[in-house]
Amino acid sequence: MQTRIAHSPDTLDVACAQEASFVGAHGVVQAPASSAPLLFVTGASRSGTTMLARMLGSHSAIMAFNEMHYFGAECDPYANDREISALKLTDLAATLLVRQTHGLWGGRPSDVERAWAGQLVHDLADHERTPAGLFAAVLRRLADDAGKSIACEQTPRNIFYAKQLLDLYPNARIIHIVRDPRAVLASQKNRWQLKRLGAHHLPLSEMIRNRVNYHPYTMGKLWAKATDGALALAEHPRFLMVRFEDLAADAKGNVSRLCSFLGLQFEPAMLDIPRWGSSNLESSEQTGVSSEVVNKWRESLSRGELRICERTTQRLMQRLKYTPEFLGQENAMSSLPSLISYPLHVVGVVALNPVRAWIHVKALFRRNHVSGNKSKVGSAPV
Repeated sequence: MQTRIAHSPDTLDVACAQEASFVGAHGVVQAPASSAPLLFVTGASRSGTTMLARMLGSHSAIMAFNEMHYFGAECDPYANDREISALKLTDLAATLLVRQTHGLWGGRPSDVERAWAGQLVHDLADHERTPAGLFAAVLRRLADDAGKSIACEQTPRNIFYAKQLLDLYPNARIIHIVRDPRAVLASQKNRWQLKRLGAHHLPLSEMIRNRVNYHPYTMGKLWAKATDGALALAEHPRFLMVRFEDLAADAKGNVSRLCSFLGLQFEPAMLDIPRWGSSNLESSEQTGVSSEVVNKWRESLSRGELRICERTTQRLMQRLKYTPEFLGQENAMSSLPSLISYPLHVVGVVALNPVRAWIHVKALFRRNHVSGNKSKVGSAPV
């Protein structure tokens, strides 16, 4: 299924250069960090955001960052105008640096990292002394240091704040990846085993949380909310949507279209990505995009889990050309064990990860404030 490619593909660098400059802390005229080229990769968790970010980060112009988990936790995009002290800005900058250099579980910043953060905050112009301005400044500094012109951040749940991010960052673009919710469910179900599969950096506590966080109803609702949010932005000129299955079937053609959206030339290295650690999981020794993972969900989900997933996501599945298969009456009783276990799942999630639970609750009940939605699927090959 094809949909339109967004507006004329002027590069993000050209768009950034057209933004007004202003005077920084030392009287040096500089472009505001918030006008710098930014790219967000979003999707329901386990949809292939890591795979897509790796593909994009293999381009010579793009630096792919780790999942920063900044918006919703450290920064509320709906309240970016709140006053914030230089000390708090320094704490946030140091936290972002640690998450990029050491990962999400990298621990507390060192004195060296805090010194780097303090200098960055000192150099900020007054207009950038906000949580969103700081985020852009940190990513721009790190991308500049790496010789890259576009910073790419890949936290999946940023789709819950996508409209606000596009408003906050006039030269930002978002690429959203959508995947069959049954495949997402299967990946979520097996996520707690990632440490055994080679993700040695993940703490045991995170594996326990992943085990408790999984439930077919919760995962289905989060997938539906993320997908609804993406479809609400289908007509936005700086938003693009692509299906995981299409990337797996024709990686070169679809990645070339993504490059066109960004105003970049396709580079063959973008297809030579490692498979480990993403929804394209196979082996750390293999590279490329595998089509073999598309239907692997059939091997790991029960009929009850599949029925709950399809009932929760049926409307959007049909809209995105995913065919429900387990809604028949013969599967009616198969979902009973999952339904009975749901209250225990909720208690476990709140007990083990109250912050993440609260972020998801707010996302689920927040309306998608986007006007002019014409009920079209994205602005990319879907």
